[in-house]
Parts: sequence; structure tokens; C-alpha cells
Amino acid sequence: MQLSANSESALNAWIGPHTWDSEHHEDTRRFYLFVSAYQKDHGFSLNEADMRDRIKQAAQSRGHTFGQHQEDLVFELVNRAAHILEFLSATGR
Repeated sequence: MQLSANSESALNAWIGPHTWDSEHHEDTRRFYLFVSAYQKDHGFSLNEADMRDRIKQAAQSRGHTFGQHQEDLVFELVNRAAHILEFLSATGR
């Protein structure tokens, strides 16, 4: 999956810290900033499988562990992102 420079930067800001998968409110905030950047740059459609792979690749390239917890979390968050994008599209935001 090819991301715009802005979306890539937001992804790196979210995934960069070693706490990215802690579900801490600051990590969640960075995730939402990533979703916002993605929507501005790429619209409302999201290939969930490609996005999960892109996030996993980003995490592993930074040396982060990627086990079952991270797999489950990324699955949940990408699903959440898809719902957010659907909501934004439906409400014209």
C-alpha cells in the first residue's frame, strides 16, 4: 500500500514510539491523527488487509515486536478506522 507523504508521516508518528501498541490514550490519539491524515489524503475507502500489512511492516521496520497481541490490536484498529471513514463519508465530513 502506497501512502502519501502526509499519511506516512502520521503513521510513523503513531508507530514510532515503543508504546504504540499499549492502547494508552496518547497512542490512541496518534492513531486517530493517522486516520484523519489518511482520510484527507486518500478519501474514504480503505483496503483493510493492505492497511494491516502496511502497519505491520511499519512496526517491524522499527524493531517492534509483532506477536498475537499486536496482530489482534491492528485488526481491531483497522476495523475501527474503516468504521470511522464510513461515518465521515455518510455524514459528509
